[in-house]
Order: sequence, then structure tokens, then C-alpha cells
Amino acid sequence: MSHQIQVSIRTAVSADIDVLTDFNCRLAAETEDKPLDSNTVRSGVTRGLSVGDEVRYFVAETGETIVGQLMLTREWSDWRDGWIIWLQSVYVRADYRGQGVFRQLLDHVKSRLQTDADVACLRLYVEEGNDAAKSTYTRLGFKDTGYDVMEIGPSQ
Repeated sequence: MSHQIQVSIRTAVSADIDVLTDFNCRLAAETEDKPLDSNTVRSGVTRGLSVGDEVRYFVAETGETIVGQLMLTREWSDWRDGWIIWLQSVYVRADYRGQGVFRQLLDHVKSRLQTDADVACLRLYVEEGNDAAKSTYTRLGFKDTGYDVMEIGPSQ
């Protein structure tokens, strides 16, 4: 493991759209071997930044360089009478991996969520076969929920 670097964490703003778009495209290519249309991703990031508490992006910076990101979305759970917060779009630049960037991002959002009594849990999904990510998340305290994620498109 490399040395730990200190990063500053902040809420993303519209000036970060290009970096967030780039990181999301890299994420899909690296983890799922899936090329994304950058115009679609840019539109999605732009809209996500505009919807308030439903979508929140956080970035990790060293100096003025963004080196990592994550996005939080929320889902209401009537079973739990609270919000399930989904951790998504997690990306750390390859040259900053293994240096504690993701842990600092995660610690930041966990501390923010602890002050909200309506938060039931923090969840994420991991692409099948992404054992490196699963290992990292397990090491940081995430557990397998026993659920499989399934979907259907609106026109199906």
C-alpha cells in the first residue's frame, strides 16, 4: 500500500462538470468495459447537480486537482421509515489509488449522514466480478445484503 495522502473534501459544483463527466466515463470503461456517451453523461451530471438533496456529488482534491469523487442518491424506505442512501459513481484517479482517497471521501459522507436521524443505511452495488471493489468495501465495513439488483426499461 502506498502512503496516505491528505485530501480536502467538498461538495461538487457546476465548475466540476467536466471532471465528473470524465471520471464517470473512466469508471464505466475500467469496471465494466463499457464505453459511455460523454454527452449523455455530461447531461446526467449537470441535471444531478441541479436537483438538490436527491443527488449530491462530493470531490476529493489535492491542491486544486480533483483526484476522486462519489455521488449519493436517496431512496425512501417505508419498511425502515427512513432514507436509504446509495453510494454511486465512486472513482479515484489511478495514480491516487491505494492512498486513502476513497476512505476520506467515505468518512466525510458518513459523518454528514450520522447527523440525519432519517437515514436508515448507506448502500452500494458492485458489478459482478469486481473483486477488488468488493474487497475494498468489505474492508471498510460494508456487508452483502443478500439482494440482487434487477431492472427493466420503461419501454419494456
